[in-house]
Amino acid sequence: MPTETPSSGSPDPSPRAADLTPERRVAGLLFRLDLHRRLAEHRSPLGTADGRLLWLLSDGRPRTLREIAEALRLEQSTVNRQVNGALAAGLLHRFTEPGRPARLHAPTEEGVALFERATDQALAAYGDGLAALGDDAGMFLDLLDRFAAAYGGAVRE
Repeated sequence: MPTETPSSGSPDPSPRAADLTPERRVAGLLFRLDLHRRLAEHRSPLGTADGRLLWLLSDGRPRTLREIAEALRLEQSTVNRQVNGALAAGLLHRFTEPGRPARLHAPTEEGVALFERATDQALAAYGDGLAALGDDAGMFLDLLDRFAAAYGGAVRE
């Protein structure tokens, strides 16, 4: 039987946490977190593909299309399309360097500023979530780190 959520008063179709196995509860929590993450991406001043490109290039090292594709583990045709979109939007610039046959890509000042604004917005939301944990925030991060490592090991096998 659906329960009512305290915040909305509307029926909540999900089973009660007490009725779930720990594995199903984790799956449900990660699903909810993913919904929130997608909403945050939608509200971000930066699109997902542009954000990935600018994150990669935020280390200050220009890269070729091939290097970008390898680092992001994407097809070069996909990266080419995304880079061309970022170039057209003024987020990246393309240039040549003497002695290198391939052209390099780096963020523009506008791209860096937009990336910093989007990052600040995302980090503020994470900060709000951690603040809600109070003194348990450090323990949460340690446990999440352990969980992410164990989960990563399980899915790589």
